[in-house]
Amino acid sequence: VQNAAQRAVNAVGKQTMMVVMQASTGRLLAIAQNPAADRDGLLATMGTYPPGSTFKIVTSSAALAGGMSSPDAIVPCPGEIQIGSRLIPNYNGFALGPVPLERAFANSCNTSFADLAAKMGPTDLAHAAAAMGLGAQYDIAGIDSKSGSVPIEPDLVVRAEDGFGQGTVLSSPLGMALVAATAATGKAPVPTLIEGRETSVVGPRPELDDEVYQQLRPMMRAVVTEGTATSIDGAGPVFG
Repeated sequence: VQNAAQRAVNAVGKQTMMVVMQASTGRLLAIAQNPAADRDGLLATMGTYPPGSTFKIVTSSAALAGGMSSPDAIVPCPGEIQIGSRLIPNYNGFALGPVPLERAFANSCNTSFADLAAKMGPTDLAHAAAAMGLGAQYDIAGIDSKSGSVPIEPDLVVRAEDGFGQGTVLSSPLGMALVAATAATGKAPVPTLIEGRETSVVGPRPELDDEVYQQLRPMMRAVVTEGTATSIDGAGPVFG
């Protein structure tokens, strides 16, 4: 697995990092970086970045957990949306109009998720992120790590930007691997690297109802079958 991950990141010229986690156990099966990333340190587990559209997994979970939406609920997906002082666009200004949440997720509508986040309370995104393993401090034997940070956000505009991962939220590749693993199993795993050496965790560890993840998984599958990741459709039961 490590060799396959290394071959994959080496095929890309710009900084590329990969963390492969066994979702059911939290075991880290691969941590790989290409030379461009290596120049700046251990970015796969220590580098924190705006997670962009991958954060829509967390925003969706918060909306589903709070009863704000459901996969078949109709949401707006205009080419741009005004929230407070900020005009938020979709990529290249694409518009789908009113569509089910699942389709907005599959096609990565920034405007849909900015609108959802704007209607949430200040703690909703932070709570969902914590439930999916993002933001806690992990003391992993054998490797330094940061998962990321999702602050409580009372400001309407910043919260809307957080909804599609371009506000103040930050994540490492490790942090988003934890989010994906939680989506797969319904419970945030504790990452471990060395067999027999337990990881200590500092930070809140709430849980979301399993029904949230049951609704989320088909949405993530739709990303691959009909959305922004159709280039890997046919590679098995992959969720995006």
